[in-house]
Amino acid sequence: MQQRVFFVVAWAFVLFYFTCSLDPFTLHISGFHFQPHPHFKSLLKLDLHPLHPFWLIQKIGHFSGFLIMDALLVKLFRRRNAAAIVTVLFAITTEIFQLYFMRDGRLYDMVIDSLGVALSYFLQARSRIR
Repeated sequence: MQQRVFFVVAWAFVLFYFTCSLDPFTLHISGFHFQPHPHFKSLLKLDLHPLHPFWLIQKIGHFSGFLIMDALLVKLFRRRNAAAIVTVLFAITTEIFQLYFMRDGRLYDMVIDSLGVALSYFLQARSRIR
């Protein structure tokens, strides 16, 4: 049980680091700059075209990061529904937190995160049937 809690907390920390870090693609310690008055309107931007060379990698990271988070929470809670709800809420929270750390939170990233959760949910449900 303690090991499961450790893995969930550690993975949540990794996701939060990449959420709030100014430059998550560098190997050196990235800065955290708090912005007390974020622009919530930017959540609605639909800039789905690649903005930088790592754009696709970043979206795959969103998808797989929350797929893994959901799988870890299923192991901890032993309930797929509870794990999925907590993971989606965490995904929404991280996108909103990005706005406070001078990053671009996006509604479509919440959808990508949630699709990772959905795949985890259905893979877990399928594995229980067999």
